[in-house]
Amino acid sequence: MKYLSLIIFLIVTPVMAETIVSPNEFESLSTDKTLYFSKDGKAYGAEHFYKGRRSKWRYSNGICEDGEWFTQGELFCFNYESNIETQCWTFFKTDEGYAAHAEGAPLDEFLKLYHIDKKPLLCKGDGLSV
Repeated sequence: MKYLSLIIFLIVTPVMAETIVSPNEFESLSTDKTLYFSKDGKAYGAEHFYKGRRSKWRYSNGICEDGEWFTQGELFCFNYESNIETQCWTFFKTDEGYAAHAEGAPLDEFLKLYHIDKKPLLCKGDGLSV
């Protein structure tokens, strides 16, 4: 009976194909663009990517900070001006689009890329309303 349950679970569980995004593909996807991320269906933040692997992250509260990114194996690592600790992510493509998973986070916890555009970020303190 235990094996029958496992077989039924494997048959009805949808398989989501995941492909790790290469650094070149990520640069092509992100440079001079703003990527918007959600977590559990709610806006999480946005990041504008500049040439030279520089970026600006906007938190959900509208405050921004400058950063830079680099690769470490298959990980994309980010350093921001106010955060001492480097944050590394796996960026991957699924059947539903792109997603990012933080190094060390639970496997079911990830950010979903839900929109890309070329507009710069509007940040609190820039004299612009968000």
